[in-house]
Amino acid sequence: MESWIVKAKNLKKYYQLGNHTVKALDGVDFAVREQEFVAINGSHMKEFRISGMWEGYGDLKTFHMSKAYFEQSGWSVYDVAAARYHIDFAPKYMPQKEQDAFRKSMKLEKQQSMFFLSDYSNGLEILIGLLGIVLVTCFCAYLLIYNILYLAVSGNVRYYGLLQTVGMTGKQLYRFMHRQMRMIAFAGIIAGLGLGSIAAFFLIPMIVKTLGIRETEVTIQFQPIVFLLTIAVAGFTVYIGSRKPVKMAVSISPVEALGYRAHSGRKSTRKTGKGKVILRMAKEQLVKDKKKTAVVILSLTMSLCVFLCMITLLKSQGPRTIVGNYMNLDLIVKNDTLKMEERKDWMQIIDENMLEEMKHSEGVKELHAVTSTEIAIPWEPDFIDMWMEEFYDMWMQSPYEEDRKEHQEHPENFGSFMVGIDETDLDYLNELLKEPVDKERFLAGETCIVYRNGLDFKDKELIGKKVTCTEYEKAENTKTFEIAGVTDENYYTGALLGTPPTLIVSKQAIEKFVSNAFIFKVGIQYEEEYDEETENILLKLLEVSPHDKDFSFDSKIQELKTVERAQGNLMGVGIGIVVILAVIGILNYVNTVTGNIQSRQMELAILESIGMTEKQASRMLVTEGLLFAGSSLLLTATLGMAVTYYLYQSMNYRNVPFEVPVLPVLGMAAVVVLVCVMVPLVVQKLIVRKGEIVERIRGIE
Repeated sequence: MESWIVKAKNLKKYYQLGNHTVKALDGVDFAVREQEFVAINGSHMKEFRISGMWEGYGDLKTFHMSKAYFEQSGWSVYDVAAARYHIDFAPKYMPQKEQDAFRKSMKLEKQQSMFFLSDYSNGLEILIGLLGIVLVTCFCAYLLIYNILYLAVSGNVRYYGLLQTVGMTGKQLYRFMHRQMRMIAFAGIIAGLGLGSIAAFFLIPMIVKTLGIRETEVTIQFQPIVFLLTIAVAGFTVYIGSRKPVKMAVSISPVEALGYRAHSGRKSTRKTGKGKVILRMAKEQLVKDKKKTAVVILSLTMSLCVFLCMITLLKSQGPRTIVGNYMNLDLIVKNDTLKMEERKDWMQIIDENMLEEMKHSEGVKELHAVTSTEIAIPWEPDFIDMWMEEFYDMWMQSPYEEDRKEHQEHPENFGSFMVGIDETDLDYLNELLKEPVDKERFLAGETCIVYRNGLDFKDKELIGKKVTCTEYEKAENTKTFEIAGVTDENYYTGALLGTPPTLIVSKQAIEKFVSNAFIFKVGIQYEEEYDEETENILLKLLEVSPHDKDFSFDSKIQELKTVERAQGNLMGVGIGIVVILAVIGILNYVNTVTGNIQSRQMELAILESIGMTEKQASRMLVTEGLLFAGSSLLLTATLGMAVTYYLYQSMNYRNVPFEVPVLPVLGMAAVVVLVCVMVPLVVQKLIVRKGEIVERIRGIE
């Protein structure tokens, strides 16, 4: 294994070693990724063992030293400029207003900052969003149970009437039916608790492990209240769902029960409508039993709303959405020799020949090189003195007054970097600036952009000021720029940051200023995003280079794979939930349509007897299905979209822009329309077309 060596006496600073940053943090356990870490304290060498592997996504380029090792170094917390304290608040949730008020009450100085964990203020919103999805899921299940019980009881009304003819009283029938419901509820609850327990104790730990949590044993705790609540909800649902059907069956007389047909609405008279007969009859059928129609449409709508919400969340938080970088580049190759402390170790390992090879590699669309050279900025009483005062207040332990004289006499001791960018980089950077720079003047080398470096400067305080710089080892070579813009984008900061500002200029300007500017990084964009073949070709170029150990790179493909490993089977679990809810909604529709057509056998037979053809009957049933589908899709596109947006924003702690995935939503809409069209046709074929018209009419009676 490779080793990185860090001098303990320099723990008060951060050093970039290869691709990794070494930090001394108070209260953080030591952890490393894939490498062995060796630290030297004077003549004492300390070797650490790898104690864990981080498989999530985020910063993978950081080593953390333990508090015990830091204390052995001889330094105290107060000696470290970059110490970090972790605060645990008593309340588990703190709204943003309270966070802002607490931060203000701390009266922090410039070198101090407070950051709340991203999920600390969003925890309640995320919980509310999840509870909303759970409640919608329970409501969809309730609608399915209610619809099945309603259809089951209403379909057996004649049977219950026959029981009354042989002597069963209404009270006995009432108890008999409720006993049936209790038996059904008992069987369903036992089966549901069994399947739920299997999922909780076996499936959930497996899912959690696929999400990347592997260092601790996943334990499932038995919560009696959850079981009791499940039983209560299921029992209450069965009771509510059976109440009206049971009451209907008990209240009907034996004679009426023998000739019972499903309720067809309260309207006894109606006027002849206008428009096409098939469409009018389909509309009338939907409003005959408004409650049943509302249940089906609501069930379909709720299922579609949950699908819309879940698929939007899954797609927006998916790896391909989360993964991204500056300019959405596919690969960024860096020259790590420019991060060395000694200037003599800097090398031009990304030369013009390598750039040409990269540019002409198969699959490469664009290539943008960022050049840099070390500069010094002589002291002057206007801009640079103001900058250094603020920089020392923000980042240094000693005041600038102690170093001002040295800066005046030896500006070469206060180095910084000039960074050169091309026209494409400028166009992109200009989009991020509050006040875009004049493109012609910038490319001509008259103006520059300054990296703010976290200082408390307003743009207007810097824009318009003049800054003069010199080549680092040739003070006679000077160049003066007008500051045209200020940016916080750290992509153009050079390999190292100095105390004077980093000046971002045009590539032409830096080439005129010095003849030996280093190519610090190269941003590459592929013809096709996530093209592994193109990336392998480019990485091969780095491997065959004699300086292959001095390259580092940021790959969007590798970051994508890291996020996919961290998320594990999250997408599959989410899709599973969506499918279950979709099935619930579709089953509700299937049950309703089946029961509806069953109860309308006589009506359909009579319509055929007076001249309606089978094709017209099929068209009428298909039209009814399209009305169901259209109503549910309309509600989903309006009310459902509003609910989806609210739930999405409540759980959108990564601030990913809201965007509805068009193809999955259109696919689900097509499935709903197809089901609503095909189910009536299938039921008609299986139930209605049995025998001749006369036989079907007599069979009903």
